[in-house]
Amino acid sequence: MNAMGFERILGGVCAPKGFLASGVACGIKAEGKPDLALLYSEFPAAAAGVFTTNEMKAAPVKLCKEIVDGPCARAVVINSGCANAMTGKRGDDDAHAMVRFAEKALGVGAGQVLVASTGHIGEYLLVDKVTSGIKQAVDELSVGGNTDAAKAIMTTDSYPKELAAEMEIGGKVVRLGAMAKGAGMMHPNMATMIAVITTDLALPRERMSDWLKKSVEWSFNRITVDGDQSTNDTVLMLANGAAFPDGHVLTDEEADLFFRVLCWLTGRLARSLVKDGEGAGKLLRVVVNSARDDVEAERVARAIANSNLVKCSLYGGSVNVGRIAAAAGSAGVSIEQSKLAIYVGEHKVVEFGEPVEHDPRDIEKMTRRGEVEVTVSLGVGLAAAQILTCDLSKEYVAINAGE
Repeated sequence: MNAMGFERILGGVCAPKGFLASGVACGIKAEGKPDLALLYSEFPAAAAGVFTTNEMKAAPVKLCKEIVDGPCARAVVINSGCANAMTGKRGDDDAHAMVRFAEKALGVGAGQVLVASTGHIGEYLLVDKVTSGIKQAVDELSVGGNTDAAKAIMTTDSYPKELAAEMEIGGKVVRLGAMAKGAGMMHPNMATMIAVITTDLALPRERMSDWLKKSVEWSFNRITVDGDQSTNDTVLMLANGAAFPDGHVLTDEEADLFFRVLCWLTGRLARSLVKDGEGAGKLLRVVVNSARDDVEAERVARAIANSNLVKCSLYGGSVNVGRIAAAAGSAGVSIEQSKLAIYVGEHKVVEFGEPVEHDPRDIEKMTRRGEVEVTVSLGVGLAAAQILTCDLSKEYVAINAGE
């Protein structure tokens, strides 16, 4: 195990015991691309979820919010290519049909299949193709199906995103696995994303829900690509207890370890979503410190991260401190200009609210690395926050101009 008490492993959502997955092409996407994923737990699992706060919630989001509070979950079915959002009663009926067919195909009870969709908004789900895909996905379930599933939930992602880790708890190996998608329409809460997390540790629902919400708040809710909020954001977590058939009560130390690994996993996945943002070439980490409170720190960091002018400068290979300061000042937070300091990496470029002489070549070198950190110190308190974002490129415009 590493210094943090865990090891990164392969296997994605299938790394924990008792989970099988598959990914198939059912015909929603063109050119035979995979567009339906199925995750199945061989044992009843406790479930928790975090969902979009957008008022135009998609049909599968509304349905999944109802199901996730049920006694147990056995599976998650996800389609890509069609969001089943802004589809009225027909969309609600289609989401229910998708769940019912999966329950029947898997032979599990009602209310044990969670559902999610991602893709184009305002298009009806091709239910006949989806149900045919579910049947195929059930037939192809395997412990090695994690990457196929991760590929099947992709939309404009350029590669599948999955991660897994193991740790020792109670003298046994316990694992966490996950897959996620998302590349555009990314803005909390959460981002245009679907994520599924699995573990073979048994967790009380309330504790798991609390841990999931906290880990999402510090990861998926701290990223932005374009400032637009999705109708379909869904993060689900399933805990099937397969690592301890006879049960296990976590010690405080074990609980801290598990939560730390969960936060590592969601944080790494969130970072990968931003790095793979539509047309993204550079990652920008915006850190705001010395704020009055956490809320003000986050508001300033988010204002900078969502500034198209800041993001365009980054794409062009520069970091325009004037644009950073202007974005900070637009956050609706009282700023004392004489206490403001701005750093690009380790280079101080603003002090006491005024420019500091520096060599622009140092900044240019940093932007060529592909990752840049901007720190804004407000000088009025002890609170801090960070937001991850990316540059705004011609490729982003080209991708979305055709939508």
